[in-house]
Amino acid sequence: MAGVVAAAIAVEQVVATGIEAAAAVAIAAPTQPLKVSLSQLVLQPEGTPAADLARSNHTLTIIGDKAYIFGGEDADGKLCNSNLQALALPPAKTHTDPGTSNQALHETFPPFPTQDATTGETLVPAPRKDHAAASRKDTLLIHGGRDASGQPIDEGNCIWACDINALRWSKLPGSTQLFTTMSPRFGHSIFVDEKQDFLVLIGGKGPGCLDTETEVWFYDFNAQAWTTLPKAPHAPIMAAAYRNETLYIITPDGDNPTNLSGAVHYLYLHTSPVEREKPNAMKWETVTFPTSPIAPGPKPREGAALVPITSGYGREYLVYMFGCSPSSDDKEKEFFSDIWTLQLPSARNTGAKAKDKIREKLPGMESGEFSWSEAELIATEQLAVTEGKVHPGPRGLFGADSDGQGKTAVFWGGVNPKGEKEGDGWVLRLAAGYADYDRKE
Repeated sequence: MAGVVAAAIAVEQVVATGIEAAAAVAIAAPTQPLKVSLSQLVLQPEGTPAADLARSNHTLTIIGDKAYIFGGEDADGKLCNSNLQALALPPAKTHTDPGTSNQALHETFPPFPTQDATTGETLVPAPRKDHAAASRKDTLLIHGGRDASGQPIDEGNCIWACDINALRWSKLPGSTQLFTTMSPRFGHSIFVDEKQDFLVLIGGKGPGCLDTETEVWFYDFNAQAWTTLPKAPHAPIMAAAYRNETLYIITPDGDNPTNLSGAVHYLYLHTSPVEREKPNAMKWETVTFPTSPIAPGPKPREGAALVPITSGYGREYLVYMFGCSPSSDDKEKEFFSDIWTLQLPSARNTGAKAKDKIREKLPGMESGEFSWSEAELIATEQLAVTEGKVHPGPRGLFGADSDGQGKTAVFWGGVNPKGEKEGDGWVLRLAAGYADYDRKE
């Protein structure tokens, strides 16, 4: 009996030691760089003319398993029409049928005109570019933009809403609070908080010399009204994203947009109206970053995409990809083909948050919060099953979005260094096995 007890104790000690070793490995495992894969979308049915979808300055918005492309400028420099282009996105690659994982069924939906019962207005948004888009459940939202003359479209601050099931457009009115004026704008961003059901708008350029670049507006869907939020601390805003009740923007660090350093500013919008209405509840915070071999970071750029992605277990990132250098002379613009990730604060009450708290207390270790790293691009099997490019190449002014779970990002079109409009689309995913095995939190 004593031998059995001794053996049991020995086994328990071995198991405990193994658990401790596994925990130590998990805590020591780095959170960056991320490994990502890129797959070119193959339009279906076969023979779909990608040239018809070549455009820039448009939006791409993911709703369910489809990506909706709207507006923009075509290959001839003219505004695209008001048709809605839909891409049925492929599922994640499977081992049983890797060849179908990059096929995207393309459909074109001309606007279904309806009339406002009160005004008789035809409810179809005018062609536009440099507008902002977001999703609200099964509805595509469009705001602002500029017309063929390059002027911001003045629509009384309304939001266009397209029910993607009925494919009909409607308008959400946009009154503002007393003693405030909201100017029409383009080049801005909008985001919807699905849980709290509100919309937040940031930035943009207005008519003339109006200072709209740092403005932040809050739209209440119940009140159908705009109210102001604290202005962004700096301009120009190179890119913006929204994740976990927090608005993020990237700007230059200083007055020179070509400065080789930048800043991430973020505004926490809280989880309830009660919290937001408390005095000084919403304040911008700033984290600066250099661009050097010692502390790597992305070069200043415009026309890039900033989309949230997660590796699971509460670990959150922003993917900052492609774009071009800020320059008024198109011939002097440098186009980028790199992909960077910014590690965000980990979500509350998750394995990632627990890991970060432990790492911050250990000598020589950090959580990695607000650190940059260039993503490692992993080759895919795409070329074995279909012809296509292995990389999108440098580009800017394309449409991009991530899915609701933050597992996948999709982008389409844009302008290449030759000034040509691109007519292809790509899916960015965390490389296979990464989220599940390599770096569990």
